[in-house]
Amino acid sequence: MLLDQITKSLAALDKEETISLTVQAILEGVPPQKTIMHGLFPGLEEVTKRYKKKNHLYPDLYKASIIYQDALAKIKHQIISMETDPAVWGVIGLVSGDMQDFGKNIVHMTLESNGFNVKDLGKSVPKEEFVHAAREGANFIAISIMTYEGVEEAKKVVQALKDAGLRPQVKVIVGGAGVSAQKADSIIGADGYAEDAGEVVEFLKVFFRVSKPC
Repeated sequence: MLLDQITKSLAALDKEETISLTVQAILEGVPPQKTIMHGLFPGLEEVTKRYKKKNHLYPDLYKASIIYQDALAKIKHQIISMETDPAVWGVIGLVSGDMQDFGKNIVHMTLESNGFNVKDLGKSVPKEEFVHAAREGANFIAISIMTYEGVEEAKKVVQALKDAGLRPQVKVIVGGAGVSAQKADSIIGADGYAEDAGEVVEFLKVFFRVSKPC
């Protein structure tokens, strides 16, 4: 199957083959979101898993992310033409003190490729910036947590939203190496927890009733 071939080629870090197969998917009329979520993203995820098991070095992980981005660029015109809800927007960022942004960047790219309007606040984001986004009308806040200390920082973000009277109007979803589903709920008080970028997309699609991929 074409999507499986895309997954395997990206997992093998074969840029030329990945791009060629992605273009083929476009020509065959495969929906862009399906190409991303069932072709490109699983390939990137496979490289990430190998990296975590120390079967890949960081340069391999970086190369995989570049292939992923280049393939997305090939179908961006299709993504832009898709109808999305312009009223739904949000922000993403690493909590204060956290600096490793590879995972956050992938979530950001994946959200954008699925039609979400999302602003990247960057690394080590003070809680005040998340609160400011909520004041500006953000519908969701995606927080990346890479360290144990980051869990406490995320808890401070949620508390700051409560103190400002903004908590009911914004959904908070967290993820990253430093957090678990249990911590997301019992310590941070987030609305959702995601293990990967695909789960972030699905959480937001379900909550905001954005049409699912074909």
